[in-house]
Parts: sequence; C-alpha cells; structure tokens
Amino acid sequence: MKRVTNFSMLLAVALASTTFAFQENQQEEEKSSQEKNRIVIPHDDENTIARRDFMRSKLLYAQNIFAGLTAGDFKRIKAGIKEVQGITAGEKWVAIDNDLYRKLTEDFKTTTQRLSDAAESGNLEAVALRYYQMSTSCIDCHKHIREAAYQF
Repeated sequence: MKRVTNFSMLLAVALASTTFAFQENQQEEEKSSQEKNRIVIPHDDENTIARRDFMRSKLLYAQNIFAGLTAGDFKRIKAGIKEVQGITAGEKWVAIDNDLYRKLTEDFKTTTQRLSDAAESGNLEAVALRYYQMSTSCIDCHKHIREAAYQF
C-alpha cells in the first residue's frame, strides 16, 4: 500500500509540474510568436483581460488541490475543489460559444465532480488520478480557445 501511495504522490507531482511547465512554456511561445508575427488577437479587450484574470484564479484554486494532494490533506483538497466548482458556475466562465467549447466545459465539470467524489472517498490515489484528468481537461479546453482566437 505504501508503494502505491508513494507512486501516486510521485505521479501527482510529476503531472502538476508538467502541467505548469507546459502552460508557462506555451505562454512564452505564444508571446514570442505574437511578437515575431505581430499577431493581434481581436478579443484583447477588457472582457478578455478580466477572463484571463479569472482563469488565473482558477489555476490558483487548482494549485490548492495539488498542495492538498502532496500533503495528503483532504480538507485542503476539498476546499480547492469547492473553489474550482464555484468559479466555474458563473457567466465569466464562458469564453466562446460553440459546440466543442460547451462539450469541453461539461467534460471539465464532470471531471471536477468525479474529483470531488474521489476526495469524499478518502482515496488519495483516486484523487491523484482525477486531478490529472481535470488538468488534462483544462489543457484541452485552453488549446481549443487558443485555436478559436486565431480563426477571426
């Protein structure tokens, strides 16, 4: 059992590190590409800036879940999940209006609910797996939003 727990913790740390490094790398690449090609995304207005700040808040809440995972602190995990679920319930959550975005949003909400269920079960390995799935869901959605932004 200890070996499984150690493996799960190692997996969670690796996944989170990869996710955050990927996001930072992706942001740097986007910045460089935009500067190099002088791409101006037409939605860089007050709403976009507010949404960007909003999404950064979601990232901080997800990091709280990860911190709870690394410490085995289910109270912190559950608090982070509630924050993520709360922030995704409002209108600010809607970035674009198309079928794929709506599907990705529903997938994220379903995955987050499964993460919550895993946290309630007290199974750290299940929480680690569901956290990974939630992170992957975020990446998929953000990729779609970036691609949609360049279609104008």
